[in-house]
Amino acid sequence: MAIIKVSTSIFSAIRTIERALAKAKLDDEIQLASGLYKESIQFEKTVSVVGRNGEETIIEGLLIIPKNVTVTFEQITFIPTAQIYVEGKAVFKDCHFQGKKTSAILSLNKGKAELEDCILMNATDVGIAIFNESSATIKNCLLESNGKSQILLESSHLSIDNCELTQATHGIWLKKDATVHSHNNYIHHHSGTQMIVQENSTWIDTTSIIEHGEGNGIYASKHANVELSSTTIQHHKLPQIWMQESNLSLSNSTVKHGNESGIMLREYATAEIEHCTIANHRIANIQTTLESRLNITSSQLYSCDGVGVQVREKSIANFNDTTFSAHVLSQLFVTEQSITSLKNCTFKEGKQVGILIEKQGNCTIVESTLKHHENTAITVIDGELLVIGCEITDNEGNGILAVTKATVTIENSCFYGNEMPHIAGKSEVNIQLHQSELYDGKGLYVLDQSQLTVIDCKIYDGDGVQVEISDQTKAKFDNCIISGGKTNGLKAYRDSSLLILNCQILKHAMPQIVLNDSSLIMKDTELLEGERNGLIVENNSEAFIQDTFISKHAFPQIWIDLESNVELKSAQITEGEESDIYVQNKSTLHASNCIIRNDKFQFNVQAVNHSSITLEETIVDNYVGEKFYSENNSTITNLLDEVND
Repeated sequence: MAIIKVSTSIFSAIRTIERALAKAKLDDEIQLASGLYKESIQFEKTVSVVGRNGEETIIEGLLIIPKNVTVTFEQITFIPTAQIYVEGKAVFKDCHFQGKKTSAILSLNKGKAELEDCILMNATDVGIAIFNESSATIKNCLLESNGKSQILLESSHLSIDNCELTQATHGIWLKKDATVHSHNNYIHHHSGTQMIVQENSTWIDTTSIIEHGEGNGIYASKHANVELSSTTIQHHKLPQIWMQESNLSLSNSTVKHGNESGIMLREYATAEIEHCTIANHRIANIQTTLESRLNITSSQLYSCDGVGVQVREKSIANFNDTTFSAHVLSQLFVTEQSITSLKNCTFKEGKQVGILIEKQGNCTIVESTLKHHENTAITVIDGELLVIGCEITDNEGNGILAVTKATVTIENSCFYGNEMPHIAGKSEVNIQLHQSELYDGKGLYVLDQSQLTVIDCKIYDGDGVQVEISDQTKAKFDNCIISGGKTNGLKAYRDSSLLILNCQILKHAMPQIVLNDSSLIMKDTELLEGERNGLIVENNSEAFIQDTFISKHAFPQIWIDLESNVELKSAQITEGEESDIYVQNKSTLHASNCIIRNDKFQFNVQAVNHSSITLEETIVDNYVGEKFYSENNSTITNLLDEVND
């Protein structure tokens, strides 16, 4: 390899690069002295062009590197008068490009370029244009103020490491069938979208920072792929990541402090998010719309001024081992026939609702915790909810609120410490509760033509009425324990109906069961140890009680009032502090095959004010006085004997 020296001095034998190229052979090195070389050059052979170390060497003009030619440049300042055009291979080391005289600085067409420790500035349109199956490697470079885009690719490949891109409209634009591998870059302060990925292009990044953009941080469309690992994206005025009909993979990354949303998924977009932090946005941390797909694992979502995650328009979202906290609006919003599932997730410290489901949205929650919300933990409006193995606790509103034809199924879950009823339903909802516990608060409040099914559950230590239904609601309790409430155990009114099977209802401070203008069927149940009545049936109510044990109440154990009717069959009523049965005001009782015993109060059975009691094959014992008392046109019939006032 020969060295050819070039100088602009009048004393130099070779004063132009073109003259040196004419003399050079393959792989020769052309050394340039400091100075300005105004030349347009087409390189015809592989050479190196090296500037003087520590001195300014400037080439101004047009450079062309054709196919099968490799040119290496070192320590040179370029002022291109047109694009530096590469069809072969160009290597730039420690070079400075001033693009103020051209629309683009460097253009590759089926060519290759390597840039290291370079500065590219002030192109009118594009810093580097990479087209038509070209490839480029850029390391430790600065690209600044290059018009519309610092780097533009189409049908080409770029590898970019440890670079800074700033002060243009866009940072890197992948137009079509392009691939970029980037590592540890700093992309900031662009007036438009900082990264654009389009039409089957792929961008793979690790440990870069993308921040302070006037538009989006990343915009991807038309089947693009974006894979980010340990990437930081923050401080953008538009959604920080916008995926439209494209795919996002995000791991160990941070998306924070956006003026709008953190991540927007639209039109069949997909996102896989793992071990990430997404926080501090004004509208939503994540929006998933128009049949998009979202999967999040082991991530933190918090402190959005709006919604935590929004899932809309038939989209699907899955969350595993993820924490939602401190969102001002709902932490998760599921709507418009969208489907979500959550496992091992935590929802806490929300300023409003934890999860809001509406418009035929569907949500399944497994082994998760929802606590400390300033409103209801979960609200369902015309949607479906399945809760399995969860804890829903210490919320200032309801644990679950179901409204307007919602369907709620709860299994093996625990509710406590909620300031409003743990589970509330209104307007034709269907609630099913299995193998769960509700305590320390009001248990269930369901009304307005709804249906409630409770099986194998414990409801205890309630502050208010433990179960309350009204307005044509139907409720079924099977193999449940309802105990220790500070007021009533169950209350049904306004044409509602209760079916109680194989249950224990005990130790309430107020009457344990109250029927008002409603109906009850109770079988194989124990009604025990109430501080007042066991059962009150009033205001045109009806009750059928079979194979049931009623005992140890401080007030009359069954109180029937205001034109109500009760049928007792094979029941035992014992150890009451007052009467076992008290019937008044045009009410009736029919008992068959029952045992009614009292050893503490005179008159086991009383009928007053136009009421009637009929006892068939029923044993009535009283160890302290008379068995029967009737007055004011009331009758008590026991077998063939009639007792009148």
